[in-house]
Amino acid sequence: MKNGFVKVAAMTMKIKVADPKHNADMVCQKLLEAYEKDAKVIVFPELCLTGYTCGDLFLQGLLLEEALVQLHRVADATEGHAALVFVGLPVEKDGRLYNVAAVLCDGSIIGMVPKSYIPGYGEASEGRYFVEGNKEVEFFNLDGEDIPFGTNVLFTCNTVK
Repeated sequence: MKNGFVKVAAMTMKIKVADPKHNADMVCQKLLEAYEKDAKVIVFPELCLTGYTCGDLFLQGLLLEEALVQLHRVADATEGHAALVFVGLPVEKDGRLYNVAAVLCDGSIIGMVPKSYIPGYGEASEGRYFVEGNKEVEFFNLDGEDIPFGTNVLFTCNTVK
């Protein structure tokens, strides 16, 4: 932090639809660029781990499982860095599919923010696959750990200086 300000980075990259491993590789590469420029808040596009245009592939368990595996790999790439990182992916919770931004900090997944407004018109047929997230914070059990899941969550990073 310098004079009360932090550097924010909005990152984008070429992805491959339905290839979470490749997309996680690209996210990790872009993270390195953001770290070099001392960014403290780093934001990636929605559904960047799978691609936005997966269509009916969003309903395949294998894609959802691999996206979570790769999210853990991206989280590992945040270890030792004082930054909040937001990465988009589809997540199934209680039998419902959400378009979420996972929040990562210092090697951990610290929360998930589901998309609130799901378009269901024209080319944006997200309503076919995803449901809107709740404002009320619930918890999502990820590998035995409960993390906040909702739109009304405040995230902090105490290590930013």
